[in-house]
Amino acid sequence: MSPTPAPPAASARPSPTEVTRRLDQAQAQCAARGAQLTALRREVLELLLLRQGSAKAYDLQDDMRARHGRVAPTTVYRALEFLMEQQLVHRVDSLNSFVVCNLDHGPHDHHHDHTMMLVCSRCGQVTEVHDDPATEAIRLALHVDAPGFHATGIEIKGVCGACQAASA
Repeated sequence: MSPTPAPPAASARPSPTEVTRRLDQAQAQCAARGAQLTALRREVLELLLLRQGSAKAYDLQDDMRARHGRVAPTTVYRALEFLMEQQLVHRVDSLNSFVVCNLDHGPHDHHHDHTMMLVCSRCGQVTEVHDDPATEAIRLALHVDAPGFHATGIEIKGVCGACQAASA
């Protein structure tokens, strides 16, 4: 099976129509799982989409503060936690940021543990890849599921094609 890369998280700013489509898709995905995408959770997802699908929690807090005045960091973190549980958002630990899951389909047919994040160390672009055999091979080679330890994802840092081309 060949890898299925998703569009990069740091692509061009989405149109209002695209943002609405993605929010409606998220609403449907949550409803199908018996979860509720509240107005606050939807707003955090909207702000993340408006930031081209990638942002730090404090950036989202600043955006909410601009809209509503004082907003506690825990408000944003709780919403992000819910969005991660619903597989709508991923945390990219190496960047200390969050990215919108960019697979364009209904409820996910993949498990979070098989998600690889390709992270550009120059521009910060994140490309989500789902390739169960490749992920499993990496996990086995690195012994990441040794007794007492469970890996929840793989991040690989490198340089994206656009940055390579820019430096050539």
